Amino acid sequence: MELVYSAGKPVVKKEEAFIVGCYENGKFDGVISELLEKEGITRDTLKAFGFKGKLGDVATVSGAKGHLFIFTGLGKKSDLNREAVRKAIGSAVKEARSKKVKKIAAVMFDFGKKNGDFVSAFAEGLLLSAYSFEKYKSEKKEIEKITVYGERELKEDFDYGRILAEAANFTRDIVNEPGNVVAPETLAEIAKDLASDYGFKCKVFKEKDLEKKNMIGILTVGKGSKNPPRFIHLTYKPENPVKKVVLVGKGVTFDSGGLNIKPEQFMKKMKMDKAGACAVLGIMKAIGELKPNVEVHALIPTVENMPDGKAYRPDDILVYKNGKSVEIHSTDAEGRLILADALIYGSDLNPDIMVDMATLTGACVVALGHYTSGLFTADDRFAQTLLSLSQESGEKMWRLPLDEDLEEEIKGTQSDIQNVGKSRYGGAITAALFLKNFVGENVKTWVHIDIAGPAFVEKDWKYYGYGATGQPVRTLAELIKGLK
Repeated sequence: MELVYSAGKPVVKKEEAFIVGCYENGKFDGVISELLEKEGITRDTLKAFGFKGKLGDVATVSGAKGHLFIFTGLGKKSDLNREAVRKAIGSAVKEARSKKVKKIAAVMFDFGKKNGDFVSAFAEGLLLSAYSFEKYKSEKKEIEKITVYGERELKEDFDYGRILAEAANFTRDIVNEPGNVVAPETLAEIAKDLASDYGFKCKVFKEKDLEKKNMIGILTVGKGSKNPPRFIHLTYKPENPVKKVVLVGKGVTFDSGGLNIKPEQFMKKMKMDKAGACAVLGIMKAIGELKPNVEVHALIPTVENMPDGKAYRPDDILVYKNGKSVEIHSTDAEGRLILADALIYGSDLNPDIMVDMATLTGACVVALGHYTSGLFTADDRFAQTLLSLSQESGEKMWRLPLDEDLEEEIKGTQSDIQNVGKSRYGGAITAALFLKNFVGENVKTWVHIDIAGPAFVEKDWKYYGYGATGQPVRTLAELIKGLK
């Protein structure tokens, strides 16, 4: 898709749908007013369509000269926030898609004092909603070109939003790829390409390397598949970093459940079990563009979880590099087993902050629904920072407790711990408590984000269509950029 930002006078073309933002009961000003006057479109015209400018309102109007205009409501100007901007432009783009428009144009919304955050949000909503995964369709309906008309001094803010959205869409592309296309080695190749593009260092550990590093979880889960496991380490290091951050992403390229095989209705879409790993790659793409003064290490344990004669079994006991022994009670709780290796490795890097992200538990979806990630950390201040950022980004998170009273649930009988709780209750919490066992005491702040709900949606939601959302790429990229 071609994206053009123009500081010139807006041009209305017949082959494009032209998007206009309207406040509730507001007037058309400046250039927009002149354009619409020539087309014979007034506020009264919009009222005839039942359009009042409320957030979520959309009206499609053909002008006198045959041009197509899509009006989208911004709500009350006093109530405007970043998420409202994303939703407004997203609604307009979705309307354009429904009209099978291939090219769209938009004038930057009137944000009064030229709020840079709103301009960035405009870019995010525009590109996130324009995204579609049509690689395997013979008849494509994707948008081919977007032209944005805005003032020259707003381009830097627009580009910031563009970088975040393109990183999220990059993530979505990988998550949406099926298991017959993306295997662990494929993720390693994508990481190498990022390293080449942005000057990162990249290490890929194969089976012999995994054995030397005693990465027992990755080796064990991965041995049931013909696609061998991998561990990926990407590094971005500026000259004088103010902080060191480790990002960890679960990379199960397809999850059958292993010998504890999933029922059919739960196995479908398990290509999305690599969403945490893909998010880490997306964040690194944003890091490569933004170049923050923060050292960032991206760690991806990646496997395919399949049933086979070599597959691991319930009752198997694993002993990890840090000495913790784990009894397997379900081969379908594999994500925490591979994350454990990565957390041990990441702890040895002595980070200020370590964040893992994973489509880890169905229990988190039961607790919070499909649209909110579960946030776990013992650091109250950092939790509030992340929650505030997620509210601004629209990538919703809710803090859940690391409830020590539930540690008994994962206490092993013939091992230190077991990989699932003794009961079905509090499953998202017991999974987080399991991971905590592999975080070193030298890690100043550890955060676990369970993205099982919002990583992949099955119907249109906000400015997302069916499929991967790229969460929580934008939130964490903003977090890293803002560290001091």
